[in-house]
Amino acid sequence: MHTTLPTAFSVFVCLVSQVGFSFAQEPGFLSAGERRPDGNTRSLKSAVGSRFRIGVGVGESVLRDPRCATLIESQFQILTPENCMKPQSIHPAENVWNFAASDRFVEFSRSKGLEVVGHCLVWAKDDRTDEWMKRGEDGRPVSKEVLLNRIDNHVETVVHRYGEVATMWDVVNEAISDESGSFLRDSVYSRTTGIDFIETAFRAARKCDPDALLIYNDYNCHFPEKRKKLVRLLTELKQRGVPVNAYGMQGHFELGDHSLGQLRKTFEALRQLEIKVVVSELDIDVVTRGKWWADDGKFREELKSYDPYRDGLPQIIEDQQIEQYVALFRLFCEYQDVIARVSFWNLHDGESWLNEFPWQRTNYPLLFDRSLRPKPVYGKVIDVLSQNATVHAAEERTDWMSRAAHEQLVEKVKRGKIDIYFQGDSITRRWGATDYPELLEHWKQSFHGWNAANFAWGGDSTHNMLWRMRNGELDGVQPKVVSLQAGTNNLPWSGEASQETIDDVVEGVEAIICEFKKHCPDAVIVLTGVFPRDQNEALRPAVESINKRLQALCVQQDCRFIDINARLVGSSGRYLAGFSSDGLHLELLAYDVWADELKEIFKEILGPPSDQDDAPSPSGLPKKKRG
Repeated sequence: MHTTLPTAFSVFVCLVSQVGFSFAQEPGFLSAGERRPDGNTRSLKSAVGSRFRIGVGVGESVLRDPRCATLIESQFQILTPENCMKPQSIHPAENVWNFAASDRFVEFSRSKGLEVVGHCLVWAKDDRTDEWMKRGEDGRPVSKEVLLNRIDNHVETVVHRYGEVATMWDVVNEAISDESGSFLRDSVYSRTTGIDFIETAFRAARKCDPDALLIYNDYNCHFPEKRKKLVRLLTELKQRGVPVNAYGMQGHFELGDHSLGQLRKTFEALRQLEIKVVVSELDIDVVTRGKWWADDGKFREELKSYDPYRDGLPQIIEDQQIEQYVALFRLFCEYQDVIARVSFWNLHDGESWLNEFPWQRTNYPLLFDRSLRPKPVYGKVIDVLSQNATVHAAEERTDWMSRAAHEQLVEKVKRGKIDIYFQGDSITRRWGATDYPELLEHWKQSFHGWNAANFAWGGDSTHNMLWRMRNGELDGVQPKVVSLQAGTNNLPWSGEASQETIDDVVEGVEAIICEFKKHCPDAVIVLTGVFPRDQNEALRPAVESINKRLQALCVQQDCRFIDINARLVGSSGRYLAGFSSDGLHLELLAYDVWADELKEIFKEILGPPSDQDDAPSPSGLPKKKRG
């Protein structure tokens, strides 16, 4: 019998982005496992609740350290053995089994009430496979029949032994090729059996364990080419009736790798296949390793002595890593109906494999430091899992004109073809509205042939835009590009903006981006920064701060960001003549600058405009019905 896996429920949360702020001193920061004044224990497992399992992969020796054992028990629900259950450790010869270390690992987990991930039953790499598995009794290359029988025997033996504690099994590890044009990795398994070894391993695991989550585990399958291979593999297995339940995404990320957009596409693809996701080996490398493999390894000698953070991690690097972890866990929460588990790879920075691979260096990839103390990133991940950060509220505007405009835009989305979807407030609305004929003519000259449609509404804050989008204005539309301009109506008409207000702008823009990504996952989102507000010069520092954070947000969310303010203002910081008559809205000259920036991006994505335009007709101010 297994501990029942959590039933995932779908709650969409977009959290405040903290870009540009230092996390080094977190007010009220509690140690891992410390009780709050309300009596609740601060821990990862209490914060995540029933959304998905939270776990860690560790070596068996780590469990012998009482401090590590206590930390594991306080924070995690499920353990993965780093090495002691792998085939080369547990089954070194055909009739020789070595269960000592794996037995100790499983007994520790059982004694602490922790679940176990059986990792891994088949590792589809020649350098991770002993020679006895590759050879027949006569010393010649093993036959297909013998190899499949050996796989079946190995899987059944291990799963029978540990099935009462293991709730998940990494059945096959790293079988997909990294090489362009190749499907499966070149190994004794694929050369001898094709895909059949994967089928045999999964069927043997299911035969011995009818309840466990059976996982195919691999790395970098969120990259487009390898994702196609993953989808192909899982589709073929399902068509054969193979009991594969989940994809194990190893999750060895690098600082600033811009992976969120590709992860989202991967999660969507797996949701369509009804395949769960486990994030099986999560960490974020701050001494990035990509250069190790570049140009046929020409930089390796140089990198062997590269250890930039041996004396500590700079605050700016730590802040960037925190931002990346926050963005990842926000995404995991968004897809909690798909994700069954998130496991870190190693317990603390000092134990991480990234101190040694691919060269020796001092790394900081995890939530706990070398003294087992929680780092500031730990608190931020707790906040995401606890949903303590503000959820951006969608708010309806109830005046008759806003309601009438919304009805107008809901109907508009049903007409014509929309390849570019403009969203914003009055600054965007005036550009493509019939009640501003000069600006409408400029809109047509700028965007005709790209099927651009304007869904902005004057006076809207980000809260109002979010409500409109969730209530019909995105239904059935799949634009290729989204042009977004938002946030100025969240700011005060006079006086400075508080930090809470600045956060509200960034949070709101982030929520809108998330909403577009849910409805139009393939669209390229182009975000324009907040424009100057000469009518309230006290807002100038706030606008600058907001735009810096929005630029960083676009890096996280894989969006395009443009900021044309430097081209609109003079040395005094005020609008140049002819760009704005009221210090808030733009005039034709400013729209010309904005259009130049947008058109370059549109051409890059969509190609040159067509002679024909099939977008819905422009709309204007609604008229109040008589009677």
